[in-house]
Amino acid sequence: MSANQIQDLYKELVNLVIISDPKMSSQKPDFEFKTGTTLVLKITDRNVFKTEFEAYLKKEKITFSAAQSGSSIGATKIDFKKYYPGLKPLTIVYKPKGAAGKPPTVKTAWQEQGAAYIFEQALVNNVDYEKNLKDAMSKFKTSPAVLSKKVLPEDILLEAFKDDLKKLREIFEVKVNSGFPYVDWLNSFYFSQKVLLAKYSKSTFQRFDRDGGFMAYITKLVQVKFNIARKDTWNPADVWAVKGSEQTIQKFIDDGLKNVMDYKDASKKYEGAQLEDYIRAGILCINSLLIDLLTGTNPKVVGISLKLTDSGAYIEEVNFDKVKKDIKANKALIDTVENPFKIDPKEDFQCNFAITQGTKSKGTFTQDVRIFAEDLNNNSVFNFQIKALDSAKINQNLKFELTIQGKGAARGGKVPVDYLLSLTKKLKPGGFANDNSKYPKTSKEFMDNLTEGKNYQTMFKKVSSNVKDIGVDYEGFVANVMKAFNSDNVTASNATCKLMGFEFLYFLLTLEDKKMRGLITDMAYLAQKKNTRGFDTFGPFIKIA
Repeated sequence: MSANQIQDLYKELVNLVIISDPKMSSQKPDFEFKTGTTLVLKITDRNVFKTEFEAYLKKEKITFSAAQSGSSIGATKIDFKKYYPGLKPLTIVYKPKGAAGKPPTVKTAWQEQGAAYIFEQALVNNVDYEKNLKDAMSKFKTSPAVLSKKVLPEDILLEAFKDDLKKLREIFEVKVNSGFPYVDWLNSFYFSQKVLLAKYSKSTFQRFDRDGGFMAYITKLVQVKFNIARKDTWNPADVWAVKGSEQTIQKFIDDGLKNVMDYKDASKKYEGAQLEDYIRAGILCINSLLIDLLTGTNPKVVGISLKLTDSGAYIEEVNFDKVKKDIKANKALIDTVENPFKIDPKEDFQCNFAITQGTKSKGTFTQDVRIFAEDLNNNSVFNFQIKALDSAKINQNLKFELTIQGKGAARGGKVPVDYLLSLTKKLKPGGFANDNSKYPKTSKEFMDNLTEGKNYQTMFKKVSSNVKDIGVDYEGFVANVMKAFNSDNVTASNATCKLMGFEFLYFLLTLEDKKMRGLITDMAYLAQKKNTRGFDTFGPFIKIA
């Protein structure tokens, strides 16, 4: 028999076992051969399934034995010689299936609501997840060595959080009644609550607000007072840990801001630089009040910014120092122009226009442009990915997203584009526009700007000789961009965004070296919402990453 015929025979034999019992057949396992003699069964409830599966084998006197699986739920090795003398033993490995098919991409709201729920369980309701984990390991006879891994075994996490799975399935909109497909977030919740508990166990928080409560209050307050339309551009806290009555906390802040006019009134009295100075002073005031609440005992409010994390989880206190109105007095804040990161465009700028190869190739170049920078103080490497805000839609502007490679590839956040553009305008008015309407959207518009208008020929010459690898010569650049514009609408739109990123690199290369490095250093701090001499109005929060 061929290898495929042997696998079909294995599947037929295993199916005979599965259909013998409703507890197994109702789980509708997915079959996947890992090797010619190793079959992975993806199922919802592995414990029940394995128990019934081996009970049937025992009943029918089919020889089987335990085998290693890499999980605390061991594999089953079956000898089918009773039926087919020449057939090699088959090893069955049991893997969690979760929701039917591939689960949807996790929404930000799910992550934040799930974290708020688990944090409240751990720090308010005193659920001991450390004990739950140890009990799960004892139940499955799991070696303590797994604790050294970044990601804990699925079955251990599912057991440790078993009393929370119903609520988490509700939050994450999981349609099945058992299991949980987002095990990476269970892992993150475990390690996040662990570091949070280590730091704030004595604070006896009373609630964690993600929707309503303090979150609703502070979001509306900064909009009315300072015209901050999106709260996260000022303070990226996803959840607020709160101790004390809502009334007491709001009164503390309202009293502290009683001499600060609402933005609509301030904008009538001041304009230009005077208005900016007035708003800055007001934001420094509310930041100071939040630092008092953050470091206080009762009332106490701690803003928490969340990232998907693992066993390397840590807490970083961000913007805990009160900023003085006199900019020169804030000596603790970095001067990004005088102390920029290490950046060499020929090593750290990437903008490849070569057609990608391989099975995942879409017949065009990659969408993104990348910039790398190194902080020599701690050897962290900052990786900026510059691409369309939504690459599945048309007419998009750019997003500038940071990953910090020295922090376990942690997401650093997105650069607030308005702040970035204010910096580029100061450095060179009109030098860069993050506005897709000002860039070619068709092959004709692109051709019209090769030697006139934007003059991509001149840009290409400068960029190609100053970046790590552009992948093509000038003729290839023109041909590949033309091909992208002549493709479907989404591909054409992403080509526009690639040209926007390309022009951003060109803009950087026209600056003096120190100013260019200073701007990129600013981008790193802006993405993390960390205060510098140039931007000192970000609010205080802790980051779990």
